[in-house]
Amino acid sequence: MKRLRNIFLLLVLFGPLVSMGWSQNDQLRTSISSLKNLKKMVILENGRKKPLDTYAQNILKQFSGRSQFDGKPAIVWLSRVLLAPQQSVDDRVFLINHPQVLHSLGIKTGEDRDRYSYSQLGSYFLRLQNLAFSASKLGDDERTVVENEIIVLFNKLYLYRQLIESMQFSRPRRNLTIVNNRIKKSLGLSEKREEFSHLELMERINLLNSFRQDIMNKPGGKRSMSDNEILTVIRQLDKNATQTDPLPFIVIYEPQNQTENWISPRESLNKSYRLHNPPRKEIILLGQVSEAFLTGDQELFDRALSSFNDMTLKALEGKVTTGKISAEILYNQIDPFYRSEFFYGLSVFLLLLSFLFLKKWLYRSSFVLLVAGLMFHTYGMVSRMVVMSRPPVTNLYETFVFTGWMTVVLGIILEFFKKKKIGILTGSISGIIMLLIAGKYALEGDTMGMLVAVLDSNFWLSTHVITITVGFAGIVISGIIGHVYVFQMLFIGDKKDVVKNTFQSIYATQAFGLIFTFLGTVMGGMWADQSWGRFWGWDPKENGALVVILWSVILFHAKLSKWIGEKEFSLGTIIGVVTVALSWFGINLLGVGLHSYGFTSGIALVLMVFIILELTFVLSSGFFLKKKSRF
Repeated sequence: MKRLRNIFLLLVLFGPLVSMGWSQNDQLRTSISSLKNLKKMVILENGRKKPLDTYAQNILKQFSGRSQFDGKPAIVWLSRVLLAPQQSVDDRVFLINHPQVLHSLGIKTGEDRDRYSYSQLGSYFLRLQNLAFSASKLGDDERTVVENEIIVLFNKLYLYRQLIESMQFSRPRRNLTIVNNRIKKSLGLSEKREEFSHLELMERINLLNSFRQDIMNKPGGKRSMSDNEILTVIRQLDKNATQTDPLPFIVIYEPQNQTENWISPRESLNKSYRLHNPPRKEIILLGQVSEAFLTGDQELFDRALSSFNDMTLKALEGKVTTGKISAEILYNQIDPFYRSEFFYGLSVFLLLLSFLFLKKWLYRSSFVLLVAGLMFHTYGMVSRMVVMSRPPVTNLYETFVFTGWMTVVLGIILEFFKKKKIGILTGSISGIIMLLIAGKYALEGDTMGMLVAVLDSNFWLSTHVITITVGFAGIVISGIIGHVYVFQMLFIGDKKDVVKNTFQSIYATQAFGLIFTFLGTVMGGMWADQSWGRFWGWDPKENGALVVILWSVILFHAKLSKWIGEKEFSLGTIIGVVTVALSWFGINLLGVGLHSYGFTSGIALVLMVFIILELTFVLSSGFFLKKKSRF
C-alpha cells in the first residue's frame, strides 16, 4: 500500500513535467523538425521586443482561447501561417462564442462556442467587414453581444490575412511570370520555372533597371514581345513598392541616427526598390528561411535563422539579451501558472478525500501538492520579473497572479501553525480562482506589455503596489475563510473546536489585510505627492482603497465593542471581498480618474454577477444562522 501511494505521488508531481516534454513536439507537415531558432526571432509589437514564440502564444490565445493547437505549441501553428499559409487555412482556430454571428453571415450551421477555419469563414470576409464597420459606429453601450462578437471576429480574420501575406515576398507569384528563357537566363533565373518571387527579382534589381532603361530608349513600335514581358514584370514591382505594409510587427532592425527604427520586410524591400538597391541581407536570410521551410531543409533553416537572429541582437547592442529571450521562451514552454492550477486543484481534491477517509497520507499529499503549485507559481512570477526587469504587479493580470500567490502563501502559513486543513483549503481554492481570472485577461493580448506612464517607477511599484496588493490578498483570503466558517456553522454547529479555530484564522488574516492595505494606501499618497503634487485627491481609486480600509476598521471596531459576534464578523469579511473587487478593478469601469487603466473588457457583467451572488450568500446565510440560533 505504501509503495502504491509513493508511485501515485510521483505520477502526480512529475506527470505534468513529462507531459510538457510531449506537448512541445515541433513536428510539422514538412520535414522541419525543430523550430528553436524561429522561437528566438526578436520582433517588436506594441513597443515591446519579444521572441516570436511569445507572439505566437498570444495571438493563438486571442484567436482560439488556447495556447496550443492540435496538441502542439503555438509556434508550430504560426510557422505554417507565416511560411506555408495553405497548410493553415483549414485549422479551426477562430473561436465564435455566439451562433447568431454565423447566422448574420449567412452560415446555417454551427454551435455555441465552436471553432472555425479560415477556409470556412474567408468567403464571408466582405460581409463581415461591412457588419463590423456598422457595429463599430455604435457606442460601447449601444452594441449588442452579437455586434461585439462580429467586431472581434473581423479583427481576428483581418489579422490572419495580414499574417499569411507577411512573407509573401519570398514565394513565387502568378503576377511575376517570365516565360522567355532568354530573359530568365540573362537574369540568372531558373529556366524550369515561370513564376518567381518578389525577392528573387529584387536581388536582380540592377539588371532589371538596365533592361528598363534600354527598353524605354526604344521607340514603342520596335519593342519585342520579350521587352513587353519584362516591362510587365517591372511595372508589377512598381506596384508592389506602393503597397502599404501588411504586418508591422514582423520586423527587422535598421539603425538610424543612433536610434531604433524597426521596419517590416515589405517596408525594407520597398525602400531598397526606391533607392535602386538590392535587398538587405536580413531579407535575403528570411527568404532562405521560407525556402528551407517549404523544402524541409533543416540545416539551411537553422543557419539562416541563426544569422538573422545574430544580426538583430548585434544591432540592438545589449537592449535585448539572449538570456532574457531564452528565459521568456522557457517560461512559455513550462506554462507555470497552468501547472499551478493543476496542483492547486489536485490539492483540493485530495484534501476533500481526506475528509471522507481520514487518511493522514491524503492530508500530507494535499499539502505537498499545494507547495508544489506554489513553486511553479513563484517560478512564473520570478521569470516575468527577470524578463521585464520590473515588479510583478504592473497590470490587472499580474495583480491577480500576485494576489493568488500571496493567498497561497498565507494558506501555507496558516496550515503550518494550525494544521487544521483550513489553510490548504483556502489557499488552494483562492490560488485557483485568482489564476483562472488572470487567464481570462491573458486572452486579450500580451500580459507583459509596456507600462503606462503613471506606473513607470520601479521603486513605487515595489513598495506601494505590492504592499496594497498584499493587503488585498489578506482581506480576500479572510473572506474566503469566512465562507468556510459559515458552512461549518450551518452544518456542524458552533460548539466544535474547529469552528473556533476557523474564526481565529479569519480574524488574523483580516488584521493582516487591514495593516498592509493601510500602509499601501499611505505609500500611494507619497507616490501621488511626487508624481502629481498632492498626497490625496479623492480619485476613484483612492476612494476605493479607503472604502476597503474603512469597512475593515468598522468590522474590528464593532467586534471589539461587542456590537457584533463571530458570525456577523465572518459575514462582514465576505462583504470585504466585494469592496476589494470594486476597488481593485471595478474602478476601471468608470473610465475616469488618474488610475483608470488596465483591462476592462467583460468586467461589468462578471462583477455585477459576483456582487449579487456574494450579497445573496451573506443575506441567506445570515437568515439561516439567525434562525438556527433560536433553536
